[in-house]
Amino acid sequence: MSSGESGVGVVRGSGDSVKQAIIEELQNLLSSDTIVLQQAEKRNKQLQYTEGYGVYLAEIIMNQSHELPLRQIAIIMLTRYVENHWTDLDDPDKAGGGVASEQAKRTIRNILPNGLYDPNSKIRSSVAHTISTIAATDYPHCWAELFDIIVKCLGGNEDSIHGAMQVLRDFTYDVAQIKELGPVVIPEVYRIFDSEQNYSIKTRVSAIRTLKQLFMSILTLITDKQEQSSMMNSILTNFMDKLVHYLSMNCGAGSSFLLRSEIIKVFTYLVNEMPRYINPFMERILPIIWQLLTQIAETYVKVSVNQTEPNPLASGTNEEDDEQTNFQTLIIQILEFINCIVTCSKLRGTIKNVLADLIYITIVYIQLSEEQLEDWQEDPEKFVDDEDDGGVELTVRMCGRDVLLAINDEFGVKSIQPLQEALGRHFSVAEAEKAANNPNWWKIHEACMDAVHSFRDIILEGDSKFDLLNYLTIVRNLLVHQESPHLVGHALWTLSTYSKTDLYNPQMLAEILDVTLCSLSPEKSHILRISAVRALNGFLSANENAEGERRALLVSKLPGFLDGILALVPGCKATVLALLMEALTMMVKFDADFAYAAQPKITPLTIAAFLKYAEDPYVLENVQDLIKALSQQKQCLGPLQEKFIPTIVSILALQSEQCSEKQDIALDVLNTIVRNSEAPLPNALIETAFPAVVNCVMHTDDHTVMVAGGECLRSFINVSPEQIFSYKNGEGVNYVMQVATVLLNPMNTEMTAGGQIGRLVITIITKMGNMLGQTVDMLLKAVISKMQNLECLKVIMNLVLIFAHLFLTQMDAVLNFLSTVPGPNGEPALQFVLTNWLSRQNSFFGAYERKVTTMALCKLFEYGVATQDNRLTTITYKEMVQEPSGNRVCTRSVASNYQKWVTIPALVKIFKVLISEYEHFQESKIDAPLTDSEDDVSGDDDAPGTSAKPRYVSDLCFEIDEDEVEDEQILQDLLKESNYTSDIGENLHKFLGNFTQNEHFPTFFEHLDEGERLIMLNKVQLK
Repeated sequence: MSSGESGVGVVRGSGDSVKQAIIEELQNLLSSDTIVLQQAEKRNKQLQYTEGYGVYLAEIIMNQSHELPLRQIAIIMLTRYVENHWTDLDDPDKAGGGVASEQAKRTIRNILPNGLYDPNSKIRSSVAHTISTIAATDYPHCWAELFDIIVKCLGGNEDSIHGAMQVLRDFTYDVAQIKELGPVVIPEVYRIFDSEQNYSIKTRVSAIRTLKQLFMSILTLITDKQEQSSMMNSILTNFMDKLVHYLSMNCGAGSSFLLRSEIIKVFTYLVNEMPRYINPFMERILPIIWQLLTQIAETYVKVSVNQTEPNPLASGTNEEDDEQTNFQTLIIQILEFINCIVTCSKLRGTIKNVLADLIYITIVYIQLSEEQLEDWQEDPEKFVDDEDDGGVELTVRMCGRDVLLAINDEFGVKSIQPLQEALGRHFSVAEAEKAANNPNWWKIHEACMDAVHSFRDIILEGDSKFDLLNYLTIVRNLLVHQESPHLVGHALWTLSTYSKTDLYNPQMLAEILDVTLCSLSPEKSHILRISAVRALNGFLSANENAEGERRALLVSKLPGFLDGILALVPGCKATVLALLMEALTMMVKFDADFAYAAQPKITPLTIAAFLKYAEDPYVLENVQDLIKALSQQKQCLGPLQEKFIPTIVSILALQSEQCSEKQDIALDVLNTIVRNSEAPLPNALIETAFPAVVNCVMHTDDHTVMVAGGECLRSFINVSPEQIFSYKNGEGVNYVMQVATVLLNPMNTEMTAGGQIGRLVITIITKMGNMLGQTVDMLLKAVISKMQNLECLKVIMNLVLIFAHLFLTQMDAVLNFLSTVPGPNGEPALQFVLTNWLSRQNSFFGAYERKVTTMALCKLFEYGVATQDNRLTTITYKEMVQEPSGNRVCTRSVASNYQKWVTIPALVKIFKVLISEYEHFQESKIDAPLTDSEDDVSGDDDAPGTSAKPRYVSDLCFEIDEDEVEDEQILQDLLKESNYTSDIGENLHKFLGNFTQNEHFPTFFEHLDEGERLIMLNKVQLK
């Protein structure tokens, strides 16, 4: 270490005492005592500045006489030391002796490679990671011998090979290194992988993983296609024969599962990212994959699905030794490989002639396993998670479903005939198993229903020639097998899914509904009762537009279903409760009279769920949906308000910090009730809830509560502004202004305006403007004040939206206001607002926000050019421009010398922004999803997918807007006032085209850069 490090008087004494002190503190870091742990962390931070700290850690790691936990914590601390003290990187925090001395670095680099030979795999892996971290800065300049060390390790024993491979996988290559080291490393990787007699499966697997990492580096770093192709082809020519050979070898039911899985992972990566290189080998690979898939199926069914045979696979102590895990992993990897082929346009054609066989074998794999059935029986929550949401575990069943969904997506109607062929074969097998009294005969039927669901949309379209009548007859006949609740449950759900078709006559529908209702009986299994609720959801969803006898039949069954659902509620947990509430929501929406009759039972449950699960977003979303559904039924609204408002008001009145989470939820619920109410609002809302909202916002420092309160207040104003204005003889206006002032207070976090503050202010002005008088000016001044020093784009956009709306509706008034009010730095507020707006317009997101702000700029520009109003023409804008650099190579430093700030009229900047917006709206039309033809040979051979890429980051964000309906209404009103159409791209094209004929156009054109001129000349004038 440098002299500055030893100057810190932390540890005194000889090197041995320092080393002993480090060992003691490392042992303390392993303590479960929080106080001891904190003191050890503090002490270690001091020890890092001690001479030899990193060297002592390296010696401790290498000393195999130390306990493993001590060595492991030492390697963690050494890695942290390397990350923080190896280079200064101009970091002032590391100045003054914080960087390791060159002597210490050399010593550590000499010691660490010995750890690659350590008999403990955890130590080897950790040492390898630390070596890679050091190599990122030291190789090759300060550690030229590193790869000689790695090559030597590759020629050593299995321990050193594992350590070296780990370094190669962790290492961050650059272009020169991958070109230089690839030819050295790859032959060694090949040798180890092919040495079946000399090396264990684990070591050979490590070689395959290293190969995949090298492929990834080549793809990322070698951008020249010819050079990349030469490199890849030379590797695959040598490797592919051996990869295919070991994949096809019958090594018995042992640890070969792990080796095969890793080989298929490499193939999967190539299919996904580099299909052109694997395409020539597919004729050899696919038959082997198919053979594996079919051979393993029989074992999988006997051992995992039905457990009719004992598991011959040993369970290991870790993942790589656990052959049961490796067996399932291999199946999952094969299914993922097939999925990638189906979705790859260049390779899809290789399987189109075997779709029936592929669907058939995939259905075998999506059968329910005994382990899954046991898990569901013990925990109904897991059943709902797995079947409704796909679960969190990657299972064979889930991967099989993904394959079927991919076939549906990519082959469409062409997949229906192969599907029917596969179903026919399975139905025959199932009937034979049933006749032979096999207790598991039903599983293949259940898997077939699950499979057909992947093709549901195509089947329902009616053009697929799927024999739906025959299929539904088979499924309906399964309802008699009440001894198999999973089978009956899935049959009910399947029948509900297709219940909107004309194939269901009233008698058949009544019969199925009766079975569904019967399945909700308390004596039935939890799985069947939950499945019956899922089926009810299916019936109501499929028949939401039904009329006449069919609707009457469904309505007549709702009271029975309500009782069955309420009987399920006691004891159920969050996920099941959410499913039940979803069903209740659909029932309430389905029939108003039923909703009114049922609300005395439903409302208390809703309140109880709200109070119990206030912190569970999944349940809460369903609570909100149910409240909204009840609110939208006029007969239910009064009783709902009567029962819910006291609860909400009591929560809003709480003062403790722990209440904040419940308060923002309570405000959201109240917002839902108010939004769905009609004027005049009842006294309970105006006299009790409204002041409670204001009081809550005024006395909290939680910005989420403030934002929720602002949203709730906006709903009050939207629904009944006159009542709010007249509350306590005008006190309501003061309340509104107090809340708005709190949300816009620049001293508060900017996220207090992170909700819909723009919409709140617009609502106040549009709904109450005539009642506010001079208060409007105060409100707008608060908006300008809040705009200072903001970083969050969403907040800035919300505030800009206010002025955009005003420019569209009250041009002269807002111009006059912004021209007479000073901005934060003394300039006209108009200058301040436009500077913040124009610099960010192209980053704004959300269809409503983007359209309104663009329309406002059009109107402002049009007004300014037509009137030459000096309130606008005197406003300027500073922007960075690039000057020509001549023939010089434009490096970053050169480019910076040719950039300068220029001042241009704000109207010119608006014109430039509108050109950019025109390009955005036009490209959003062009960038529609592309179809993926089987015969398509255009484009990049290695294009992994064909979905359209968003043009702007903003296109990825916030596509779902809770206020979408309200926004659309406001937008339509603004369009009428502005004489624009809803197609903003077309508006801009017409607008810019017309301006080219304007006398001022040449002046503005001079300010455009080359790209902007091309847009005007090629896309606007010539279109």
